[in-house]
Amino acid sequence: MTTTTEPYAHLAPAYDRLVDWVVTERGECPRGRIADFLAEYWGGRPRPVRTVLEVCCGTGLTLAELAGRGYAVTGLDRSAAMLEQAARRLGPDVPLVQAQLPSIPLRPGFDAVISAAAGLNYLPDETALTETLAAVARVLAPGGTFVFDLLSTTLLERSFDPAAPRVQGAELEDVSYLWTFETPPSRAHFDLTYVQFLRRPDAPGQTYVKTREVHRMYPVPQEAVRRAADRAGFTDVAVHDNYGPHRAGPETLYETWTLALPAAPAAGEHG
Repeated sequence: MTTTTEPYAHLAPAYDRLVDWVVTERGECPRGRIADFLAEYWGGRPRPVRTVLEVCCGTGLTLAELAGRGYAVTGLDRSAAMLEQAARRLGPDVPLVQAQLPSIPLRPGFDAVISAAAGLNYLPDETALTETLAAVARVLAPGGTFVFDLLSTTLLERSFDPAAPRVQGAELEDVSYLWTFETPPSRAHFDLTYVQFLRRPDAPGQTYVKTREVHRMYPVPQEAVRRAADRAGFTDVAVHDNYGPHRAGPETLYETWTLALPAAPAAGEHG
């Protein structure tokens, strides 16, 4: 068995099947509905959206939805393995950049930045969150927007029990998983260990490769997001329930945040 602490190094080839399972069994928002939410939100903003950057873009599922609707997309992710899958999906004309937040080594001018699938839950503290939002603000054009989602503290605390590890499994067509959920009594972080059994298509019979990854995620209080957004210069901050029309509440499991930068002053205006 191969073990790594680098998230998604081994999960990448079967990640899309895992997403389908999480959407069906755990209520994560389908990528098509995420794209619907984004288009509606952007349509109500003063700045038209053509160029979109996704940070923590993974295998490019959301980018593909947006590219199919005519947006010019760019992706950024820390994982070379995930970007390899994204390149296969999106083709050579979509720029893909390997970098780890809060670093966003791109030129300013994007109309919108997004981050789907809880990538910001991997940021270890409010300082990293503040630096990330500041980096996003730097690459946005005036009036640009940042939409991202988070696993809520409610979801994390329901999934992880500090008294004892929880174990769950799933068997899909060509891949199976065992997940172990662990958290210390402080619940300062949440460790999700993936043991993956992936069928080898090039081997005879039922031959599987076993790998293990540890993903450490962190709770992100809403107050911390609002403070970080304010420091980065964002306004019009709102949090929705799972890319839907309703605002997030105490029972929300997937938070969808919308942030906007102020528009550039019109010609002749003075501060």
